[in-house]
Amino acid sequence: SSVPLCDLWCQIQEYKGSKCIECPDKYNSDPENEILCDLNEQLQLLSSTVDATTLSPEDFTPVVCVYKDNPTSSTKLCDLWCEIQELNGSKCIECPERFKTDQENELLCDIHANLTLLESSYGPLP
Repeated sequence: SSVPLCDLWCQIQEYKGSKCIECPDKYNSDPENEILCDLNEQLQLLSSTVDATTLSPEDFTPVVCVYKDNPTSSTKLCDLWCEIQELNGSKCIECPERFKTDQENELLCDIHANLTLLESSYGPLP
C-alpha cells in the first residue's frame, strides 16, 4: 500500500533534513481533495523558496481564478490558487463588495474582472 510506503519514506527524509508535505485534514473530505492537496503542496514549496518581501503590490499582474466556476469547492480552490499566484507576481481580482449582494452579482463580477484585465493591459481610459 502507498500509505505505509510514504510514511516510511518521509521518516527517512527527516533524517536527511527534509520534511514531507502533508495535505491538511480539512481537505480530506472535500470532493476536490486531490486538487486542493496538489495546490497546497505547490504553495508550501513556493513559500519556502520565494522571498515575498521583494514583491511589490504595484507590480502584480491581475488574474482571474481558474477555479472560480468550480461547483463544489471554488472558494477553497481559489484561496490556495490565488496565494500561489501572489508568490508568482500576480494578484487575483476580487469582486467588489457592492456587487456581491446584487441579484446580477455573477455578471457584475465577471464584467469587473474583464475591466480590470483590460486596464492592466491598456491602462486606464483618459
